[in-house]
Amino acid sequence: MTGPRVLMLGTVNHPHVEHLALAMSERGFELVVGGDTEPSLPASALPRAGVEVRQAPRLPRRTIRGLVAHVRWIRRLLRELRPELVHAHWFPGFGFFAALAGASPLIVMAWGSDVYRANVRQELVNRYVARRADLVMTDSAALLGRLRRLGARPDRTMLVNWGVDLERFRPAGDRAALRERLGLGPGPLVLSPRSLAPVYNIPTILAAFQRVGDDLPDAQLVLKHMAVTDSRLGELPHPDRVHLVGHVPYETMADYYRAADVCVSIASSDSSPRSAWEALACGCPLVVSDLPWVHELIEPDRHAVVVPIDSAAVAAAIERVLSDQPLAARLAAEGRILVEQHRDSRAEMDRLADAYRALLR
Repeated sequence: MTGPRVLMLGTVNHPHVEHLALAMSERGFELVVGGDTEPSLPASALPRAGVEVRQAPRLPRRTIRGLVAHVRWIRRLLRELRPELVHAHWFPGFGFFAALAGASPLIVMAWGSDVYRANVRQELVNRYVARRADLVMTDSAALLGRLRRLGARPDRTMLVNWGVDLERFRPAGDRAALRERLGLGPGPLVLSPRSLAPVYNIPTILAAFQRVGDDLPDAQLVLKHMAVTDSRLGELPHPDRVHLVGHVPYETMADYYRAADVCVSIASSDSSPRSAWEALACGCPLVVSDLPWVHELIEPDRHAVVVPIDSAAVAAAIERVLSDQPLAARLAAEGRILVEQHRDSRAEMDRLADAYRALLR
């Protein structure tokens, strides 16, 4: 006997969507995932895991024709599948289309930039979605507050984090041995685990590494992004010591965090990113940009080094972590404890499943 049927809408090969769908499937829900495919990412892992995937129309979502086609497509799915619950990702995308299609009960999850970096048109769309959805959720109190200001009722909002698999992402092993296995050099390793999109300020990280590399001749930088396509970043500082690494199996990411001496994440806008918590879970000291989500749980110089988005400040923070062993040890230990206390993925996914059941009741 199958459990309640849930239609999840989003980018079907994005790890966030894949992992949430699999977690809900493991908790007894019958998942059908519909949406677009991001060409820079590998094919979706969901069909291999037994989760049905439906492909969205290929028309651009931002055009009127694309909007109409997506709404009609969702209405057809609702008639055919008769889901008991719809969970849509990305406010001005599938969240908006699902709301227009009359999906109910409807959960819409905001990811960060869909709200923080919305233009005027998207802001109007987000207001409509915030008022229309039966439950609005996101992963930081700061973003949840923004959604309430857009019109989401407090009793229809929920804070749910993506969480971290504490068994997979944990401190382990010899960093030097891990680096050798990953094809990296033996010197101090700086890791950037975010995508190469402008919001993540990769040029600032490269400028910071120019300074770090000048001072530390064996330091190396790994720009670990999630795409399978090649990217051009222009002239690199200390190019023989900068490693551009594309998509790897998700379980391999833990080795990169464990191999690194410091992880750098200096997004211009963000909302409790998984990569930051995964680094902390692996005991990797974190340098992070000073954004509202950070101060909800993270204490500067206890759990992470918090910096402005400035190459000199980022370089100074990296060198401080690399040179101050007591600081690095404290960040590693306290960061792991913080994740264990607040970001266990099993607990977060159980809370999400409970939210599903509450709406179904």
